Parts: sequence; C-alpha cells; structure tokens
Amino acid sequence: MRARFAALVLAAGALVFLGGWVLARGAAGAVAVGVAVGCAFQLLLFGVASVAFPGQRLAAYGVGLLGRLVLLVAALLFVPTTGLPVGPTLFSLVAVLFATTLLEPVLFAAGARKLG
Repeated sequence: MRARFAALVLAAGALVFLGGWVLARGAAGAVAVGVAVGCAFQLLLFGVASVAFPGQRLAAYGVGLLGRLVLLVAALLFVPTTGLPVGPTLFSLVAVLFATTLLEPVLFAAGARKLG
C-alpha cells in the first residue's frame, strides 16, 4: 500500500508541476519547490501515520489532515521570507496536498478491503 501511495503522490506532484510550469512560466523554480515540499511532506506524513496507527485508518487520516494544516500555516509564515514568488509556491504546495488528501482515503479503503 505504501508503494502505491508513493507512486500516486509522485504522479500528482508531476501533474501539478507540469500545470504550474505551463501556467507560471517565469516561476518554474517556485512551483518545483512547492511540489517538492508537498510531496516529501506527504510521503513522510503517510509513512509515520501508517506505522503509528497500523489498524486505525481513520486516526491515521486525521493525523494526516492535522499535519497538512500545520504545514500550510508554516508555509504561509515562511514562504514570504524565502524570496520565492509566494503565489506559485503556495499554489503548487496546496495543489499537491489537496490531491493527496483526496487519494489517501481511497488507498486506505483499498487496504482495509484487502485486510478484511
């Protein structure tokens, strides 16, 4: 399940990067940073939550949602200090986190069906 989720996160990140690259041509670096941070954080968070709550899918999903919220608040505070364009960086970060938020319960449900 973890390998499948990692593949889905990377695919979502690639799609967000391509969309951002097309829409914000002058800010491809900012889009890449947002996508990289979003993908890395999501993979780390999913790994920690699935290990910490192996049989409790809802608790793992709740911890994931809380972690995403903390990341977004931190990004709102720290991205302006980096000198990167705020709009493309935050938009790409939010897009990756939104896509993975939608994919995570589907994967948890698929894993629950295999276990049961």
